[in-house]
Amino acid sequence: MTPVHEYCSAITVYLQFFTMDYLSVLAIPALCLCAVLLYKLTAIAQTLHKRAVALKDVPDMPNMHWLLGSMPYIRKMFEDDVETLNYIKYVSDNKIKMTKLWIGPFFVMLTVRHCSLLPKVLKQPKNKVGYDLLRPWLGDGLLISEGNKWSRNRRLLTPAFHYAILMPYISVYNRCLGVMMDKWSAAARVNDPVKLFECVSLLSLDIILQCSFSFSSDCQIESSRHPYIHSVQEIVELTTRRFTSVPARWDLYYYLTKDGRTFRKHCNTAHDYSNMVIQNRKKELRIGEDKTQLSESELRTRKKGKYLDFLDVLLIARDEEGNGLTDQEIRDEVDTFMFEGHDTTTSGMCWTLYCLAKHPEAQEKVREEVRSVLQGRETLDYDDIKELKYTLWAIKEAMRLYPPVFFISRETNEEFELDGCLVPKGVRVGIDIRCIHRQSDTWENPDEYDPLRFNPSNCEGRDPYAYVPFSGGQRNCIGQNFALNEERIVIASILNRFKLSLVQRHKVEADSKIVLRSKNDIKINLEPLY
Repeated sequence: MTPVHEYCSAITVYLQFFTMDYLSVLAIPALCLCAVLLYKLTAIAQTLHKRAVALKDVPDMPNMHWLLGSMPYIRKMFEDDVETLNYIKYVSDNKIKMTKLWIGPFFVMLTVRHCSLLPKVLKQPKNKVGYDLLRPWLGDGLLISEGNKWSRNRRLLTPAFHYAILMPYISVYNRCLGVMMDKWSAAARVNDPVKLFECVSLLSLDIILQCSFSFSSDCQIESSRHPYIHSVQEIVELTTRRFTSVPARWDLYYYLTKDGRTFRKHCNTAHDYSNMVIQNRKKELRIGEDKTQLSESELRTRKKGKYLDFLDVLLIARDEEGNGLTDQEIRDEVDTFMFEGHDTTTSGMCWTLYCLAKHPEAQEKVREEVRSVLQGRETLDYDDIKELKYTLWAIKEAMRLYPPVFFISRETNEEFELDGCLVPKGVRVGIDIRCIHRQSDTWENPDEYDPLRFNPSNCEGRDPYAYVPFSGGQRNCIGQNFALNEERIVIASILNRFKLSLVQRHKVEADSKIVLRSKNDIKINLEPLY
């Protein structure tokens, strides 16, 4: 063998040895990783199996798919509201209190459909999977936060919804209403029907912007397109779309898509604007310049007679130790107030107007009550709200049939018994509010619109959890008085000025997304009354 051959042979042996040694070094951690993954997968499989066994006696939703579980039927219900109503009637007629919802062949979610089960379920913490989709916009605001932070911030925000703070907002409602009703008067003169969700959504946004941080947007004027308003509207629409897409729930995938990139861009725009407003308000009120904390009376003095908005209250809020909210926390709460106080209030008002347009006798009763309260005046004030009793019943009955937030969820943090079933820890529990509101053993003729159901004399003996449009328990909606005040003023003022009727050939069908809206909107004919 020549020296060259010997050299090549030596190199070959060396490479073989090195390769085997290198692969053996890699094999050890690879095997360890596989073992860990196998252990994790086995633990997950055991947990899922345990949950399935524990819930085996709970009925499944119909039309189960062997691979996709309940998802095809859920998608069908989202697309066809008649299918949803038929299923609600099926559940009610068969006295079904809860069902299993399968996401694929392995993952099971419990869905509560009767009010008697809510006291235990509502004590459980929120299901983070759904709510976390809003976290990039809302941060750790009151809707999403948990534990001690939620408790602290709930206490700090409660004064923002005191009647003394809410009272001056009536002037905001009336001012914004004036813009919309002038547009409606112009439409009525040429017999042009209006689209409720299109108009009322802008009205509600106008109101919430002014009540949140005194921002006069002119958003009801079609030519106005402020970047902040545009971003808020886009964020809500994009989030709604994301909720209905399973792949989009994975951040890694979502932010590579066009929707994900657009969502992030609009979040940045909204956050930049909120931050700017907070800093400007601090400078305007000279907050931070004083050695002592600004009191509410001092704040009112510096506001020079202007009403305190939501932002003002957040800036002066202090806990028991004298600590206030950080700029980040203030922004999170302002954005949360914007989200919860815009689309949900819009939905409540639109479905109420729809029900009243569909039931002229109830509409006339509201009108008679409003005119009795006004006594010839043009606008309502804060003291009039408590006198609008039938109007409130009409709103509540509409929200019974069409709850703005129709589905919420929790996740069990402990094992507990529910209707004879031992529910394991870690199970996600959905609450079908729309189904609960139409149970025949709680509501007589549940599909009929009857505001007198909410006459206090007719509420005696009714389960307090039979009606939960604002959720229930300690995590009920902190802003429900704000919402109901706004809705009473808006509904009453509209009916004082217009007679409403439905456009006959326009089909109205509920659209089940984050907030209950209407497919193709709701078209209303307007008849001016003066």
